[in-house]
Amino acid sequence: MIKRLGKIFWDYLRSGVGLLFPRVCVVCGDVLVRGERFMCSGCLCRMPLNEGADEGADERMKEVLDAENLFWLFTYNRESDFHQLIYAIKYKSRRELGVWAGRMLGERIGTGHGIDCVIPVPLHPAREKERGFNQSLAIGTGIAGVLGVKIVPDVLERKENTRSQTGLSREERADNVMKAFRLTDPGRLRGCHVLLVDDVLTSGATTKACLAELRKIEGVRCSVACLGKAGKI
Repeated sequence: MIKRLGKIFWDYLRSGVGLLFPRVCVVCGDVLVRGERFMCSGCLCRMPLNEGADEGADERMKEVLDAENLFWLFTYNRESDFHQLIYAIKYKSRRELGVWAGRMLGERIGTGHGIDCVIPVPLHPAREKERGFNQSLAIGTGIAGVLGVKIVPDVLERKENTRSQTGLSREERADNVMKAFRLTDPGRLRGCHVLLVDDVLTSGATTKACLAELRKIEGVRCSVACLGKAGKI
């Protein structure tokens, strides 16, 4: 009887909180209904998911990055409402949203690629303190959970607190991050197939700078994953 009354009390409490602070879709802002998490069914249906429609472009990008595989969830466009997904994770400290989106990507990657561990693109400590968390770590946590592999956030670090890449030209982006990263304990990943994870892939400058460091590890193999990939790449 006491348990039943307690359940009724918490159900009423949750209902009241839901009325005062309804859960809304991160993309369109509509109120979510029961069973929906973070994104409404309508937005999920029209999300510009990677369906392998331009496999040639992906192959060219793998060559540019010199990566074994390139995995991405959806086409990223700053003019699209779906950029709100990245914005909320990155600038509104929606850690749980990052893990959820990472799991979506992990399910699309699957377990047949021989990946041994996930490496999130690191933030400089000052930037991470400012934001409260590293969005790539949240996304990578979701991916690693689905793939059943470990996440290793402390082998690659950002030694330079570079300015934001937003608004920079392709050449400026490359110069900005050229020597921003370094390895701390490369022996831990000797002979491993690592999956480097970031939120968005635009020019590829940050990704290439990280991969340049990771390739210093003996016998390492590298693949790349991101939530959003700019269509122009």
